[in-house]
Amino acid sequence: MAGLEDREQASGLEMLSFGGAQFASSIYMAFSSYYLMMFCLEVALIPAAATAVLLFCLQVFAAFDDQAISLFINRWRFKDGKYRPYFKWCALPFAISLAALGLAPDIGVVGRVAYVALALLLCEVSWSALRVASMAMLPYLARGDVRRAQFISCANASSIFAYIVVGACMLPLADFLGNGNMGKGFALTLALFAAIAAPLHFNAYFRLSERHYGETRHQPTIRDMLSAIGRNRRIVLFMLGYGLYSMADAFKSLTTYYYAAWVMARPDLLPAIILAGLISPLAVQPLIPRLLAYAGKEALINFGLFAATCASLLMLAAGARPYALIACVALYGVCTAIVANLVFTVVASFADEMRQQHGMNISEILTATLGLAASLGVALASGAAPVVLAASGYSPQAAHQPSAALTGITALYVGCTAAGMALAGLAVLAFRKRSEHLRA
Repeated sequence: MAGLEDREQASGLEMLSFGGAQFASSIYMAFSSYYLMMFCLEVALIPAAATAVLLFCLQVFAAFDDQAISLFINRWRFKDGKYRPYFKWCALPFAISLAALGLAPDIGVVGRVAYVALALLLCEVSWSALRVASMAMLPYLARGDVRRAQFISCANASSIFAYIVVGACMLPLADFLGNGNMGKGFALTLALFAAIAAPLHFNAYFRLSERHYGETRHQPTIRDMLSAIGRNRRIVLFMLGYGLYSMADAFKSLTTYYYAAWVMARPDLLPAIILAGLISPLAVQPLIPRLLAYAGKEALINFGLFAATCASLLMLAAGARPYALIACVALYGVCTAIVANLVFTVVASFADEMRQQHGMNISEILTATLGLAASLGVALASGAAPVVLAASGYSPQAAHQPSAALTGITALYVGCTAAGMALAGLAVLAFRKRSEHLRA
């Protein structure tokens, strides 16, 4: 039986193909995390208030878009699989909309807002379908916490590598390709990234094999599925914690450029700061599955959240010392890597639980619920950050910023990140205690 189970799990080649698809999808997420607000304000020249509304609405749409896509995936299964077809169908729409986003034609403020909103909408729909379908496969591609953690380590390493490539290369490539014209440079760079993404998604479609353990013939209603999730307080607490974590991390990502450029007064340090925050979690990916031999996945997630809180506060203590800040960013990256890796093993265990207790195969619904929590958290950060910047007196493309703007940037980069991580830790701690009570 054990040998059969091993043969049923994904091969190493499938794992690498899945990782390649995660790299391709993460290109968009990396751009959104580091440069979307900057792109809207500095390149597309969209006013701060309109940018805040645009980014907030995008995240709210993304949250509920995931739900609609997950329900569609749950209800339909095609001859070539339940999840694989989305790699084929969404590869070109994702690449085309990503390339089109960078154009931002000069057709007036309203026209540019409408164009960027449409491009982001198409990008978000195709990216959401790819993400929900791919992550919903995890409980079927690997079984057991350690194997799933190994699988996610490969996928996360690929995603982090995409963040490194985009974070470190986006501005230099845009400057080089645009020959000093930032608008042209962004358009050409995004087109290049889109050309890389499409083949990787097609490769995942051809390489991955679907495995559906214990597939039931019973088709639960939407009400049954949502009721089963909503009544489970453990799931609700965990999703709340992940939403707060996503909000906190978004505050840091959205304001990294501003913190380096104005508070540190060292815009040249931006690539080093981004690399420190990405190479450190990349380096510890092989170690995270091994940690499961010493502690449970919930305990490790809690440790990562509270340690990330401390790392955020240490950034404030680092002040304007570049090496100290880079060290704190690297520590923060290690802490959040533990969280990002093991979150999916918890959700996979929820899928196992639902299948065993309720006869429901709803991995995609749980994945979308996790996405809902994350998107709402990021929406709050995306809506608040531009407003706080504007309220504190920040002026785009100005040669100098007032002290109030520097205070606002610091509050977003350090204070909001630390507070969000601490609240997320408390929510996951409550989840752990309830889990222990049920096991007792």
